[in-house]
Amino acid sequence: MPLPRSPRVHLAAWLVWPPVLIGTLLRIALCAAYRPEHSSVAALLVCLALGLALDLLTACVACAPLFAGLALLPAGLLRRAWPRSTFFGLYCTALVFHAFTQWFFFDEFEARFNHVALDYLIYPTEVFTNIGESYNVPLYLGISVAGGALLAYLAHRALHGLAPEKLRFAARLRALGAAGALALACGAVLWALPAQWSDDRVENELARNGSLGLVHAFATASLDWHLYYPDMPSPQARSRADAVLARGRLPLAEAPRAPRTPSQVVVVLEESFGSEFVGVLGHPEKQLTPCFDRWSKEGLLLTQLIANGNRTVRGIEGIVASFLPLPGDAILKREKSDCIPTLARVFGAHGYTTGFFYGGYAIFDSMKGFLSKNGWNEFVEQPDYPSDAFRTAWGVADRYIFDALLERQRKARANGEKLFATLLSVSNHKPYLIPPESPVNARIPRSRRAGVAYADECMGAYLDTLAAEGMLEDTLVLLVGDHGARVYGSESIPAPSYRIPALFLVPDSRWKGVQIDRLCSQIDLAPTLLALAGIQEQTPFLGSSVLGLPSEGGRAFLQHNRDVGMLTDKTLVVLGLQKQIEYYTRTGRESDAFTLVPPAQVTPEQRELALDATAVFQSAFERYEAREYRYP
Repeated sequence: MPLPRSPRVHLAAWLVWPPVLIGTLLRIALCAAYRPEHSSVAALLVCLALGLALDLLTACVACAPLFAGLALLPAGLLRRAWPRSTFFGLYCTALVFHAFTQWFFFDEFEARFNHVALDYLIYPTEVFTNIGESYNVPLYLGISVAGGALLAYLAHRALHGLAPEKLRFAARLRALGAAGALALACGAVLWALPAQWSDDRVENELARNGSLGLVHAFATASLDWHLYYPDMPSPQARSRADAVLARGRLPLAEAPRAPRTPSQVVVVLEESFGSEFVGVLGHPEKQLTPCFDRWSKEGLLLTQLIANGNRTVRGIEGIVASFLPLPGDAILKREKSDCIPTLARVFGAHGYTTGFFYGGYAIFDSMKGFLSKNGWNEFVEQPDYPSDAFRTAWGVADRYIFDALLERQRKARANGEKLFATLLSVSNHKPYLIPPESPVNARIPRSRRAGVAYADECMGAYLDTLAAEGMLEDTLVLLVGDHGARVYGSESIPAPSYRIPALFLVPDSRWKGVQIDRLCSQIDLAPTLLALAGIQEQTPFLGSSVLGLPSEGGRAFLQHNRDVGMLTDKTLVVLGLQKQIEYYTRTGRESDAFTLVPPAQVTPEQRELALDATAVFQSAFERYEAREYRYP
């Protein structure tokens, strides 16, 4: 290989090509494993070409500090082979390991690094412990070291005899200027490139660069709606949003409600409990949820419920606060969330003690800070469980959480105390480790399916105990998934993966064995729960009780990365960054097959729906920022 004119430039080239090479190999592997079935060879070639360009541009920006080091380091140090080889070995090892992490992230979310990965980095204890329990880290670290050593050896061979020249002060300044100019130029090109090149979400993700995705997630963690998304005059948005949210809503005096309030109300948020696992929702062949299926005959089942997003914080803000999933951070992580309307506030105002039960540390994802400011008074978390309780990275196993809740309920009943409790489970989550004594181990190997089956087993045991002890006669229970199990689908917002089950077990026998097939959102659960609890109060909640509404005409609100959207029985409208709007259609709410509508074929009705979605999200953003979403 002929050496470039400057040995220092030669060294700079060896800093750039390893991330480009590794990124290309990773992209080829991802295309082979995860490409959509309908993707053509031409589309995959475009993915590879665009990805190569993105990797090269990103590498030039990321290596700018290293380029500066090459300009400043003395020639004597750069001529020594062993420091160069050691650095290249560590550098390339990190790049290979980084590629492995991207592979496993893509396997879980069908996406490059995004805001989910950024959120995980904030809580390294849980995340890195989870990684250690879920993956064979020594194996992949060993492969990374071997790959790094091989690349370092190639670098050593190629750079043998390299003699970087001494640079005068002026030459160093010119080299620093050139490195800065290169980084700025490449950064400007990255900024100008369109975010999407394909109508298929997965094809876009295949082409993207994972490191660039992290930077983008950090830069868009807090977004001003008016700057980045479609908007309209505020009075018009408020008026239109109120009309959209009230559409189909029954007047408070006419809405069905319970004749009396129960002494206890429990909301169980089941981790990653997607509808695709639930037999009663059309998947009996998996036989993973026999307890939920059995109990669904005893209560009110929602069959077309859509989660706010694919993170627990999105589920919490939707279920307990009836708030829309704004782009950027969930309200649990925002600064103006100290007086938010929540179920705990409402039940607390009606004389209930409020408690939150969680297997891990409630500070994760800012949950405890938000909950303690908004109505929850008691917290049971990881340090409160027995020292010998079975634990994973995310906390104690579900059985221990339900046992703690049961003990609190027994105490409340004995003391004549009204109780509102919220439980967040943890076991249906990687690494899917469950207690060895669980019968699930005998029939299902360690896997996501085992996590679902164990979560169902614990849920069923809890309900069976409530029934056996007579507590269900005066207890209202909501069982609901916090979000789906994994992201899949080619739409900008992959709505099929957002469908989750919800079951209300109600003392009022009118609701036994009832099924509601109306499309609805997590924001509708709080108003529905209040109606089933017999609480007739005008709250600021954005959702609506689904009781007594017709089967047709529902809607749901969704968020994915930095896109938000509104789903109806036949249309999905997606509002994205740079004020982009996309439209998808389907044959009906039972269908998971969405078709992208070309811009020239968008109908007036679909454009009206986009205005509805714009108004609702913009109004929610403005109400939050103005601290108008408050209780009381």
